[in-house]
Amino acid sequence: MTSAVLAVLLGGLGTGTAHADTGTALYVDNLAANCSDTGPGSQAEPFCQIQPAAQGATPGDTVHIAGNKTAYTPVTIASTGTADAPITFSAAPGNGTGPTVVGQQTAAITFSGAQYVDMAGINASAGGATALAIADSQHITYRVATFKTGATTAATAVIAVDGSSSGIALTRDLVLTTTGLGFASMAGAQDITLADDHFSGDTGGGITAAGTTGIHLAGDTIATLCGNAISLTGGTSGSVENTVAMPGGTTSCSGTGTPAEITVDAASADQVTEDYNALNPLSTGTDYDWAGTAYATTQAFQSGTGQGAHDLDQTDLTIPVTGWLTEHSPLIDSADAGAPGELSTDYYGKPRVDDPLVADTGTGDSSYDRGAIEFQDPFTVSGVAMSPSYTAYVGVPTTFTTKVSNPWSDSLDGASYAFDFGDGTTARSTTGSATRTYTQDSGNGYLQTAVTVDRADGTQMGTSGFVTFTVAQPPGPDADLSCGQDPSEPRTANCTFTATGYYPMTSDRITFGDASAAVTVTGSSGSTAHTYSAAGTYTVTQHITDSDGRTATATAEVTVGSSYVVTTPKRILDTRHGTGAPQRPVGPGGVVRLKVLGVGGIPTSGVTAVTMNVTDADATASSYVTVYPDGTSRPTASNLNFTAGRVNPNLVSVRVGSDGYIDLYNAHGHVDLIADVAGYFTSVPRTGAHLSGLYPLTTPVRDLDTRNGTGTPKGKVAPGSTTTVTLRPASSSAVAAVLNITVTGGTSSGVVTVYCGSRPSTSNLNYRAGQTVSNLVVTPVCSGKIEIYNTGGHVNLIADLQSLYATVGSAFVPTSPTRFLDTRNGTGAAAEPLGAGGTLTVKVTGVDGVPANATAVLVNLTGVAPGTATHLTAYGDGSLPNVSNANLAAGETRPVLAVIPVGADGCIRINNAQGAANVIADLEGYYG
Repeated sequence: MTSAVLAVLLGGLGTGTAHADTGTALYVDNLAANCSDTGPGSQAEPFCQIQPAAQGATPGDTVHIAGNKTAYTPVTIASTGTADAPITFSAAPGNGTGPTVVGQQTAAITFSGAQYVDMAGINASAGGATALAIADSQHITYRVATFKTGATTAATAVIAVDGSSSGIALTRDLVLTTTGLGFASMAGAQDITLADDHFSGDTGGGITAAGTTGIHLAGDTIATLCGNAISLTGGTSGSVENTVAMPGGTTSCSGTGTPAEITVDAASADQVTEDYNALNPLSTGTDYDWAGTAYATTQAFQSGTGQGAHDLDQTDLTIPVTGWLTEHSPLIDSADAGAPGELSTDYYGKPRVDDPLVADTGTGDSSYDRGAIEFQDPFTVSGVAMSPSYTAYVGVPTTFTTKVSNPWSDSLDGASYAFDFGDGTTARSTTGSATRTYTQDSGNGYLQTAVTVDRADGTQMGTSGFVTFTVAQPPGPDADLSCGQDPSEPRTANCTFTATGYYPMTSDRITFGDASAAVTVTGSSGSTAHTYSAAGTYTVTQHITDSDGRTATATAEVTVGSSYVVTTPKRILDTRHGTGAPQRPVGPGGVVRLKVLGVGGIPTSGVTAVTMNVTDADATASSYVTVYPDGTSRPTASNLNFTAGRVNPNLVSVRVGSDGYIDLYNAHGHVDLIADVAGYFTSVPRTGAHLSGLYPLTTPVRDLDTRNGTGTPKGKVAPGSTTTVTLRPASSSAVAAVLNITVTGGTSSGVVTVYCGSRPSTSNLNYRAGQTVSNLVVTPVCSGKIEIYNTGGHVNLIADLQSLYATVGSAFVPTSPTRFLDTRNGTGAAAEPLGAGGTLTVKVTGVDGVPANATAVLVNLTGVAPGTATHLTAYGDGSLPNVSNANLAAGETRPVLAVIPVGADGCIRINNAQGAANVIADLEGYYG
């Protein structure tokens, strides 16, 4: 059959169902519930097997065979169509990959006396016989099918054509062999074409034709192991072109000789054209056996026969076992496009395409590759890039760009990119990019934009890419602000800010809450500082506006005030000796006006408050002392409560009057007053470690208890002895410690002095024999340790660490003494004594300006006339700590200064251990 004849035949049959409009459509489905081999063969009632359809088909009819996992029984086709109205058998959708006809010891499909029949996609398999047998039939085409047999005899062919058949075309088929031949035509057969077929065999041969007139092999790939790839004998005529012959395995052919890839006997040699083939036999094989002469190389073959001028052999290439080509293979673009029977598509139905990276060495349309498989355009779409990345924003254009790998750059000339934006909209682009502005967000879900690329002729390049993302509202604007204060700059707030969002910021202003002018800041982040003229808690606000007109604010509270400077204790008042005041007791209603600025190591200016230990002595009556700034009204709160004949100390922090003085008021009787300064608060900036802020402990810690050996060996301390206390937790930045010091069980009266370094001549706590008494102490810290000196008899010592003053800490804001708790009259709690084990929760934020962000409050805590000896413990959040603040004997009224952490709820808690006692609390100041 000439190429012209094949073209007419294939053109007439087409590539799908032929002439369905001129004939009847018949249906076969062996799994249909209502199938019947005696039925009409309609779509509603199909045949169960192919045989009744073949028998009933007339010219122009199309038989649709459902692809099912269950095989069909063998069929003999004797149907007769015409050149204008062939009979077509084609695969139809079903429950499997394709319809398969299976025979065992008989052929699966037999053509007998058939004419003008087109078979497409019908697979055939036989256990021990020929899979496809063609006898006395003309004009038969069979394409896109798989044939295989399990026959073990070398003479059995998978496909067999007898000597009375002609006009046979097998194209784009897969032929699988084990021992026998792939194809065999007998003497007398005429006009046979095998094009773009793939033969794969273990030990059998490939194509054999004996005495066949006009057999044309074009673009086939034949893999054999121990048999000839092609054998033309007995006066066969035709052509062998564009065919690839290669090993079908890796084992040797022991005992079977060394077959040639192409064998043409002397009777056929002058009638066969051989060229543009590629041969790659086993190392023991031979390229050619031509007219009885073996040729080991193409060069020898060309010299000896004049044929195969463009053949390639193992000296030129290595063909992959899979048959797949790789870029730059010499098989690419080197075939004869005009070879008899050559198709314009390859085994997979893909078009023959030109590879721009390989020089064209073929003839005619030089884009044809040798063998059944055409090397296709390696163009791929690896994905889609988007800008902005990962998230699209509502109202903001989002650009999607195709990410391609394109070694054949010319293949994209005129290409079209089809974008599906995932929200129901699409666009087509010629540049590989497209832009979409989304109108609504995707909520909790995702969108996926995909792109498919088509060639200029509209054919899809077979690759696509996608990107998955969310659609959200444009972020921001978002403002963030935080402010703090460094003890070295007591009145200065240091604020850090950020301003972020999708759109650029057009305005970023910060106001500091003190009526000062707003400050404009720039950049997405930074810092700014502001110095306040007065101590207090301020609200700092950041206002931002972006270029889209959207605004945002952020606020932060900051407390500025005074930093603490710890000093060596110094006695600045003692009315017994005339120190700081006249040498006489203070009478009832009497006021001592005490100069503090420039005295006892206190500077002459910049001091806002002083901390000193105030002690009464030789009182003639029960009374109380109130300490307050000179030049101001005396508050109702008290700092020191005492009874006649006893010595009682209490730590006091008090604001200094504008004239540098403080006042000490005595309510009743006569009493001597003593004051030892321990440190002061200042608003003057100063570098170095002397300025400190309060670092309150969330839970106070008992660091010393000689009764049970906490922090020191168990046992009372002796007179004149010094006890070293290691503070826990320690802090390398601590410069002073705030401790509640308690003595108990003394064998005689005495004085306790707390210090570090050289021992001062002052005192912190006075005690009597057998008394349990406590006082708050602020003392310098030396390498995380303090010293406690005892002057009296043997006594137990207890030290509870409540806070630290450190180079990083909170500023102090002194307030006017304000009574916020008094259980005697119902101030801040019920008007009743606090019972044994009872705890009061008292709100302190909001009292006299105490802000919500206060970390601690300074409180003068007084226990009043308990029914039995007890102690009071003040704390913030959490469980009751194992510490005490005020220790009281039965019937005793005593105050003690306390630094109390503020709980998350803005409250402090006060617990009474034993009996029932009234409780008074006076606010002295707070820490921010």
